[in-house]
Amino acid sequence: MIGFDLGSEAGRERARLAMENFGIAFFESSMASGLVVVTPNAFAMFGLPVPPQMPVRRTGFWECYHPEDLEVARATFESDLRGERDRDIYCERVRIIRQTDRAIRWIEFLGRMFGPPGARTHIVGMLRDVTEQAEAEARRCLLVREVNHRANNTLSVVQSLLRLTQAQDVPDYKQRLESRILSLARTQSLVDQAAQNSAAFALLIASELAAYRDHIIVDADQVPDLTASAVQPVAMILYEMATNAAKHGAFATAAGQVRIDAAARGAEVVLHWVEEAGPPISAPPQRRGTGMAVIHSQIRRLGGTLALDWAPAGLVAELRVPQLNWIGPAQAKP
Repeated sequence: MIGFDLGSEAGRERARLAMENFGIAFFESSMASGLVVVTPNAFAMFGLPVPPQMPVRRTGFWECYHPEDLEVARATFESDLRGERDRDIYCERVRIIRQTDRAIRWIEFLGRMFGPPGARTHIVGMLRDVTEQAEAEARRCLLVREVNHRANNTLSVVQSLLRLTQAQDVPDYKQRLESRILSLARTQSLVDQAAQNSAAFALLIASELAAYRDHIIVDADQVPDLTASAVQPVAMILYEMATNAAKHGAFATAAGQVRIDAAARGAEVVLHWVEEAGPPISAPPQRRGTGMAVIHSQIRRLGGTLALDWAPAGLVAELRVPQLNWIGPAQAKP
């Protein structure tokens, strides 16, 4: 045999170690006779029975290829036989469907083709199951994309805060901007949590409204948990609403309080923010300040709507968010 140095004890031992310790299988194909020699462990990779003797005319490997990979794999193989890629090395990674349990596995082939292009005489090589490696690479790629996505989102939010924050002087601007960035930092831990498991709305309220816990009444038992992409905008809305209430509304007086009622209603999550016992409101604000600009920008991120009623007794706000954007597609019921 051309590919296997099994004529010596050392050669047989090397082959045994490669098969047992590294999961490597070997093959040799004769293009002239159509016969193939394959080590038994290759058949286990594909979930196929081991033929009673070698060589064989066919292995059944092609029939195990994933339907989405089969056409491309065949075309690549034929191209290499014809020498169209100007190489004698055959190296491919493909998905297969293991026949014993129908599991999708990744198999990597590495071989050498002998003979001139278009008239190959032999192919000698090895194959191994690289599913764990392929899945780890996919997870790393997904992680890199997620990190880039979240970094870009955070930078966009900071840029928005820089642009929207207004103040009388530099110290005032610094104080306002720092408080917003600190809120953003607090929220990041919840974003990290929601990336693995959805974040509870009550936890978000506790994080953003901790300073006003004696002045809030919450009824949100029927609110679904938030997906990671919704945590940050909802947290910023709560923070800006609380900041506005502390400056002009219910949190500006000792007796003031805010009722937060939220529930899933049909295809939406509806949140009511009702301020009571604060300074009386004589008229709606004449201009939209930084806080309201931030709130509306986050509403747009959520794909929701916001209705404000500047009632004399206190501000009443109604926030409506599509439930799909609140809980995320993965948690949505089919």
